Amino acid sequence: MPVPPSPAVLRACDVLDHLATNPEDAFSVSEVARSVRLPRASCDSVLLALAQRGLVQRDVDRRYSLGPACRALGEAAQVAGAPLTSLEPVAEELARATATCVAIASCAHNHTRVERVYDHGPAFGLRTRVGESVPLVPPFGAVFVAWDGDAAIDGWLNRAGAVLGDAERAHTVAALGAARRRGYTVSVSGVHPDLLRVLEDLADHTPDAAHLDARDALIREISPREYLPVTVADDGPQRVNQMSAPVFDAAGTVPYALMVLGPSYELSAEEVEALGARLLAAARTATERLGGHHP
Repeated sequence: MPVPPSPAVLRACDVLDHLATNPEDAFSVSEVARSVRLPRASCDSVLLALAQRGLVQRDVDRRYSLGPACRALGEAAQVAGAPLTSLEPVAEELARATATCVAIASCAHNHTRVERVYDHGPAFGLRTRVGESVPLVPPFGAVFVAWDGDAAIDGWLNRAGAVLGDAERAHTVAALGAARRRGYTVSVSGVHPDLLRVLEDLADHTPDAAHLDARDALIREISPREYLPVTVADDGPQRVNQMSAPVFDAAGTVPYALMVLGPSYELSAEEVEALGARLLAAARTATERLGGHHP
């Protein structure tokens, strides 16, 4: 059973978020309580705890604003986000050049997460949102494991459990090999609208057990054979869901990926290859900016 987030921590985050939205102002306890919809007594307790740690400060009129400890956190976050910052111009340029929606995705703790989105796509093209996250379970996250060793790939495949039969497993391994040869992964089957809605809800709100269970159940229904092809068929146009290319770090691992969301129209095999070439060039530039190298 998933462990629920701490209500007290969530309340403290709401208070800090309100103060960060108005960094030049100071607020009374009552004003903060009304803004974040907390009982005054609970808000007072939260503010006192934050003040004790220097995250907020109280002036002589008992009004609160952000404290000096937030500066240290901000500087640390800026350092941690430096790699992403170096990739942003590359993703923005790719989105403009291809008239698509491009995302920078990361992978940590067996989940992938959308970190940045640059939307220059058509009105009815596919889109994603910052914060959307899915478990690293086949067929999702292939770009993060395709260049790993056999043990890591086996671990990824095993997360699918009994749902991934022998034939599906063999197909997925072949699709990963094809991705390594071409330099990027391609997904050609649309994602179920219900899954898209659940991912949006999870990005907007604190995750709860019901939404997480719904997400995982919908993911299990997706066939790797349909979603992750070995080859892009050249017998006619088809709808591309997304294409992803790895961004390597100095250790030769894949902390980030550039993801191009498919346009609202079908693409021929030649058009898929041309879009893939642009994506691959951008990913190589991103790897250079990150100080990385292809293993």
